[in-house]
Amino acid sequence: MKNLRKLIKEKEIIIAPGAYDAVSAEIIDREGFDVVYISGLGVEASDLGKPDIGLTAETEITRRAGIIVQSVNKPVICDADTGYGGLKNVWRTIKDFEAAGVSAVHIEDQTFPKRCGALPGKGVISAEDYVKKLRAMLDARRSEDFLIIARTDAKILGMGEVIKRLKIYTETGADMVFLGDFYTKDEYKQIVDKVKSPIISCDNAFMPCEQPDFSIEEWKEIGIKMVIYWSLPLFTAMKAIKKALQTLKSKGTVLEMRDEILSYKEYGEVVDLQKWLDFDGKY
Repeated sequence: MKNLRKLIKEKEIIIAPGAYDAVSAEIIDREGFDVVYISGLGVEASDLGKPDIGLTAETEITRRAGIIVQSVNKPVICDADTGYGGLKNVWRTIKDFEAAGVSAVHIEDQTFPKRCGALPGKGVISAEDYVKKLRAMLDARRSEDFLIIARTDAKILGMGEVIKRLKIYTETGADMVFLGDFYTKDEYKQIVDKVKSPIISCDNAFMPCEQPDFSIEEWKEIGIKMVIYWSLPLFTAMKAIKKALQTLKSKGTVLEMRDEILSYKEYGEVVDLQKWLDFDGKY
């Protein structure tokens, strides 16, 4: 397992684009990012063709995570929703993700069924009930190199509640804390000032909201340790596919898009084609 804990201590900030399958994870790795993040929304969309409303099963995403871990050379962090059930399910979830080789998971304090953090209408369980889940997570892991990330979506209850929960989750033993909502710069700075734990945030996914599209330098200034670009690869790929198919349908050719489409050679580089072609000759 790649040592994520060491990386967090060494880096001022970590930028983690969200993979939705193995090939998108390989591209993230090859482009030099320190961490590969597996987006719950991305898996739900690419695997099921459904929105991020809690339809993915634990076994589906742990299988996808295990394939991605084998495909890249960087630590992998995975979205584990609410833990897929009660305390026993949460315990099993941690066991399965750690066995798959993932370096960290985050589990949120939303009610079940959960929904995408960007959607209105979220509900949260009590901090006391979440702490029980967090204790089960910490008890289930075998190695402290496997990080437990506590996520809160409690902004609906006010900034005071968000900060209170992050402090409680940190004191309970979470290795990092994750903000599942969007915030202004002043709100982020208030949280960073009061919570003594490495903090993860989300980019604003190109959505109209109170959170600007902060640059990496602005994130550093705020003091956030990790920023997850959860939708960037998937949404970019979806738009590119749509454009290519519309061009083919309307013009009968995609030659004008040649510069926007990977060549077979470039595809082969991403998936290590030559290594596999040479495989049998090694033995």
